Amino acid sequence: MTVQSTEGRRTAAVPLYARIDVIGGAAIILLAIAIWLGATELDAGALSRIGSGALPKGLAVILFVAGLAILLKGLLQSNEAAERFYVAVRPTAIVVASIVLFGVFIRGADFGFLSTPQLGLMVVGPITVFVAGNATPEMNVRQLIVLSFGLTAAMLLVFMDLLSVTIPVLPRFIQDPLTLSMGIDTLVRVGYAAYGVLAAVLYVIFFGWPELRRD
Repeated sequence: MTVQSTEGRRTAAVPLYARIDVIGGAAIILLAIAIWLGATELDAGALSRIGSGALPKGLAVILFVAGLAILLKGLLQSNEAAERFYVAVRPTAIVVASIVLFGVFIRGADFGFLSTPQLGLMVVGPITVFVAGNATPEMNVRQLIVLSFGLTAAMLLVFMDLLSVTIPVLPRFIQDPLTLSMGIDTLVRVGYAAYGVLAAVLYVIFFGWPELRRD
């Protein structure tokens, strides 16, 4: 029986199709194309008033360029620098599930035999971040809770307030009456302010206060 040394395994040729950068770059390019095609019917707007299609189309362009760069790196890199692609089933499944969750519930969806309600960014945002964060064992529950509210506050601020991207904020039965009474801009600002404060308070409770007590 011939035993292959660790050094031999390390220097074994990695086929182009099995290189992590080639597969990752191709996957990012496909994702960019899918996002662009999905946003073709959305209005990109103008610089003075960015439409709902500007964000996904801009994201698609950025992803395409990044994916192309990664793909070319994988194709051109030496065999010594190449890494073989291995599928991590659990993290991959969790990330995919979080993306599907966001897409299905942010505006609601109708599949004919099944429909899902609109939850809005303030509901589905924290849930999506929390679920996706479980893909890595390095994050604990307390960190994920703080990150969920903090990132959602940042998304509300950047995409809805600064870029004026049209995204549902809350479930429809809550958002419609609140929009009539205070306006969508005020609702968004109240939302990210509340979530920002909540994230800060939770951070102090979970991490700051225990450190002070130790001292």
